Amino acid sequence: MKKKRFVSALLVAAITGAMLTGCGSDSSSEGSEESKEEKKTIRISTTGEHAFFSETNEDGELQGFEIDVWNEIADRLNYEIEWETAGFPGVIELLDSGRVDTVADQIGITDERKEKYYFTDTYFYVPYKIVVAESTNDINSVEDLYGRTLGLLSDDIAYDYFDELDPDGQIKYVNYDDSTAVPTDVALGRIDATLMSALHIESVKQESGLEIKGVGEAVYTENAGYPFQKTEEGKALCDEVNAVISDLKEEGFLHDTSVKWFGFDPMEE
Repeated sequence: MKKKRFVSALLVAAITGAMLTGCGSDSSSEGSEESKEEKKTIRISTTGEHAFFSETNEDGELQGFEIDVWNEIADRLNYEIEWETAGFPGVIELLDSGRVDTVADQIGITDERKEKYYFTDTYFYVPYKIVVAESTNDINSVEDLYGRTLGLLSDDIAYDYFDELDPDGQIKYVNYDDSTAVPTDVALGRIDATLMSALHIESVKQESGLEIKGVGEAVYTENAGYPFQKTEEGKALCDEVNAVISDLKEEGFLHDTSVKWFGFDPMEE
């Protein structure tokens, strides 16, 4: 690996005109000790359109909880981040194809996904609630959805939970490939409900102007972690990142960053 050498040649001119022999070799040795390795590169996919987590500001720059956390991780591990933006499930497909090393966008840890990826420990809890049209007043729980339509993304993690929440399959599921179409169809009455992170319901309402609302208690809570490919390199990188996440938890960095972006820390709820 190439090394950057920060070698400063310090020329000392004695008032008496005497020369200090050996200065050049001492300086070279000192410069060698102070040299630093070039930053390694880590490639990360994110949507850039996930409010509070990973969003794009007016200057076209990424910002949010995930961005702050990864900037800190990268700084501690001497990494330079190459961000790749894509929709969902595109961010996962980039990982599958090897074009990125991990995904930073609130990826839920499930048994099925753990068979395919190495995951860091949970760094964030995400509660999910039922979302209905503003005019709907008779849906407040999973049981109220029996016999009604629930719109979900085709590969939504919610299906893992609804195997238990709806064991008899009494809910009529409608699959979507476009995440923005789901709340729109809820507001227009094309479907009865969907599920959404409780952290984002208000921001989606404000940004879209849709007349929707979250109802009832959280249906389930998603444990978010960072996935890595199941390779030797992926395992090493996952372990390296996981060690830093542990430090960030202990030092309060994750707590402070959560409060900065969400106003509270879901890990303490």
